[in-house]
Amino acid sequence: MKKIALVILGLVGAAGAVFYFHTGTTDEPTIQVASQQDTKIDSESSRDTFDYFLSGLGEADLETLKQHFESYNNQQTDAFQLDTELFEKFIRYKTALQTLEPSTFDQLNLDSLRQLNDQLIAMQQRFFTPEERALLFGEENQLRELALKKLELKKLATDEEDFQNQWQQEIDQLPPDLQSSYRNAQLLPQLQTTNNLDPQERFLANQELVGTEAAARLEKLAGEREAFQNKVSQYLEERETIQNDGCLNYEEQEKAIEDLRNSTFSEKHKRRIQTLESIHDEQAGNNS
Repeated sequence: MKKIALVILGLVGAAGAVFYFHTGTTDEPTIQVASQQDTKIDSESSRDTFDYFLSGLGEADLETLKQHFESYNNQQTDAFQLDTELFEKFIRYKTALQTLEPSTFDQLNLDSLRQLNDQLIAMQQRFFTPEERALLFGEENQLRELALKKLELKKLATDEEDFQNQWQQEIDQLPPDLQSSYRNAQLLPQLQTTNNLDPQERFLANQELVGTEAAARLEKLAGEREAFQNKVSQYLEERETIQNDGCLNYEEQEKAIEDLRNSTFSEKHKRRIQTLESIHDEQAGNNS
């Protein structure tokens, strides 16, 4: 339950992750884990870059991810290098978040969410200066407070119309950049609901949400994603056929699979494919 609440309170801050494919200016493969090979490093802000490298945890250990970050940072000019000490603080903060234990958390109500929000703020104050908190969490904290305000208004409003009026007044009082951030965060779950539609319906739904140009870009990405997934599925089937070929010994099977991998995928995809192979084999083992 605690993890669910952290997701709810952190949803706004995580919304930007869906756009990692588009942001940043470098995609050096030696400083990325396998699943990041087709993405560009998010250099929009210090926080975005920190989150990007730490998102590889699970595929690589923390020390390796730190090395990836340091290698990336050293490639930047002095004016664009990030604060390595701040990165270390951010890691310690993320680790400490796992210790949060709300005293009363049987239900996801306003009081319990407010309590958890207060603990998050206190944890930030423990690790960071006011300037650092503003840099890393300023917008996230404001949007989280806004989400809590929305729950509070919903609780106090006399009816739905009263709630909508009060909520619109609250939105209108926000600075323009925060209004934009809030609307973008609200778009994420709406865009996710269109994923299972057929291409034409999905494009029309996304067009209504984000406009024609952005909907076209999303459709192009969806097509690329689907084509890659189909290629992976076909590859795994052919790989399984090789593994089940009793006429080949182990070394011959491994050589045939390597040849198949090399002929199917480019060099930049190789590490990612090997990771997908491991996941596929593990799932097959669990289902057997």
